[in-house]
This record gives sequence, C-alpha cells and structure tokens, in this order.
Amino acid sequence: MNCMNCGSNHDVIDFLAGDEKLILCVDCRYKLAKGELGKVGRPTIGLTKKVSLTLPKEDWEWLDEKAEGNRSQFLRETVTSYLGSEAEWSNRAALGYAVLAAKELNYSHDDIKKLIGAMYYQFDMKTVDEAKKIYREADY
Repeated sequence: MNCMNCGSNHDVIDFLAGDEKLILCVDCRYKLAKGELGKVGRPTIGLTKKVSLTLPKEDWEWLDEKAEGNRSQFLRETVTSYLGSEAEWSNRAALGYAVLAAKELNYSHDDIKKLIGAMYYQFDMKTVDEAKKIYREADY
C-alpha cells in the first residue's frame, strides 16, 4: 500500500478522516497532525458532474455491497471498464515505454524498430487482458 499524498510505502495505514478514507505514511500523518499537509485526498482526475440515478432497492443494495463504501470510485471504474480498455490503456504509451527501455539497454536502432513492429503485431493478436495474463504468468 502506498501513501496517497507522497507515494511512500513507509509505515502506511488507511483510516477515516470524517467520511473520507485516507491512506497516509507516517511522515504525512505527522504533517497532517501539525496542519502542514495542506489539502488531503486524491488529486482531481477529471471534470465532476452531478447525476441522479434511479434504481430498484435491490440494485442499490448490490451496488453498495460491491462499492465497499465508495460509490463514486465503483461507478467510475464501472464506466471506465464499459468504455473499453482504450480509456485506461494506450498502445502508444506502451510503445514509448518499450523504446525507452530498449534505449536504456543499448538496443540498436534496427532492433528497436523490430521490437516496435513485433509489438504492433501483438496489439492486434492479443487483448489487453490476455497480455496482462501472459505478463503475470511470466517468470521475468
């Protein structure tokens, strides 16, 4: 678990402050107690729009169970998932990471071109979920 403020993993705990769940490391908890932390919470990730959603009681009960206390996050993840993997995955970003790693490993220009070509081919042959599974099961 990482601190939601600084990203550290040193002595990180989660707790409620009012009705907001915070995940902070020991240093950020100290700053919070001294009033030095400033705004606490996740950074803005987009435009907020209010909506009203009417569902049967059973659906709300199911949603609340699945949301585990955070409806907004659950609905955001559900919408993102519905919109497809393009919302959370970018082939161009993956190619950029591959180029950076290949350069760091001193791959030749031609080898980088071959790597990028092979990745383009795999983007067409495998889904994002299939690629994740392959990576999880690899022993690299």
